[in-house]
Amino acid sequence: MSNVLQLGVGFRTAGPPLPELIASLLRDAVLGGRLGANQRLPAEPELAEQLKVSRATLRHAVSILIQEGLLVRRRGIGTFVSSVPSRVLRGGLTDLTSTTELIRRQGYTPGTEGLETQTSKAPAGAIDIFGQDPESAFFHITRTRLADGVPVIHCEEFVPYSVLTDTNFKPPPPSAQDWSLYEALSAAGITPTVAECRVIPVLADKSIAKRLRLRPGQPVLLLKQVHYAASGEPVLYCENWHNTELIEFQVVRR
Repeated sequence: MSNVLQLGVGFRTAGPPLPELIASLLRDAVLGGRLGANQRLPAEPELAEQLKVSRATLRHAVSILIQEGLLVRRRGIGTFVSSVPSRVLRGGLTDLTSTTELIRRQGYTPGTEGLETQTSKAPAGAIDIFGQDPESAFFHITRTRLADGVPVIHCEEFVPYSVLTDTNFKPPPPSAQDWSLYEALSAAGITPTVAECRVIPVLADKSIAKRLRLRPGQPVLLLKQVHYAASGEPVLYCENWHNTELIEFQVVRR
């Protein structure tokens, strides 16, 4: 195990909380294949000593990954890497994560097909949210997101041009494969910090079915999301159709 997980924790002046740092380390080891499916983790005292953290910190980190479905605790035996289906992406609905990062985090290569950018009006349901005139212009991105070449999410994304004024926002190049809208907005000084999400089960129409390579009428999950900056200003509206054969979400109830 010594060649799988190595972390010099030592003196830290900044960065994420230590349990999240340890969880990230373990997550990368699982998704990178250094910890294989059904592999047993070292006993808690041994692993805590190896990582140079307290047992309480390690326990917190492990609980995060158990909630994500990457680890499973077998009472009286130990903690093991779970057997996550190879073609299922798991994400938490409470996690504000870009689609690109979600795909990367699960060990897949993100890709894009059908990328189009244009100026358009926001969907009728989003006009009141942004408090703008119905004729206001939005930067509109249409694309289908791929995981290892397989379509998992079709995205329609809208950013008011008023939000982009006087920023260095860079739209995706025509050949973009792993371009992240979150990262581009953050680089322009517009960081989404919270999102309101509606989850709606719908049947795929002909257009969505074609983009996700499904049969028309097949169930998909539509997520309608409004993203807000720290100031409370709405900065992004998305309508994302998820292929439920390949992607699922988890909600952790406390």
